[in-house]
Amino acid sequence: MQRGGREGGVRDDKRAPPPYQAPSRETCVAEAASSGDRLFRSIVAAKPKLVTGVPDGMLSRTIMLCEASPDFPYIACAREEECIGVASGAAMAGERAIVMVQNAGLLNSLGAFATMGLRYGLPFVVIVTNRGALADPNGYDIEKREAFDAGVRPMARVFDFDANDLPDDLIPAAFKWAEAARKPVILALEKRLGAEAAA
Repeated sequence: MQRGGREGGVRDDKRAPPPYQAPSRETCVAEAASSGDRLFRSIVAAKPKLVTGVPDGMLSRTIMLCEASPDFPYIACAREEECIGVASGAAMAGERAIVMVQNAGLLNSLGAFATMGLRYGLPFVVIVTNRGALADPNGYDIEKREAFDAGVRPMARVFDFDANDLPDDLIPAAFKWAEAARKPVILALEKRLGAEAAA
């Protein structure tokens, strides 16, 4: 500490960190494009028969790329339990299927997930944007995350990943696990603190 200063009081030489500044819209768009492209490449590498989902902002780039893909159809659904039904049908036929939804959407479809995916041991992959994380503190998302943790994690295997730092082999590895376990697997993607600095 040092005495003095304008007021003649005590001043601490350690400066407080600057206040938090949310990343700019341009930074968010660039990160979404980068992570969306990476997720799409991983999906293509897994060679699914189909991808289905309900829109979510964090998945928008990946959904656009899936819709344009010549490798598989993207089946847009109105409700998340429809996605589970589509994926379950594909898995029953021995085909690889991917579901993309938000955590609240998976909560809405737990009945279908349990009575089809879990009951019949169907190895499909569910990509969930786990909203309400510490780096994603929208007031309307907090309860979704708490309900996801309380309702989904006890009934199914969930693997957590930083949405901005996805491994290239994520989806092929998820299918390998689901097929070995003979059950669906959930990949929870979330925004993490410091991700914008690392990107």
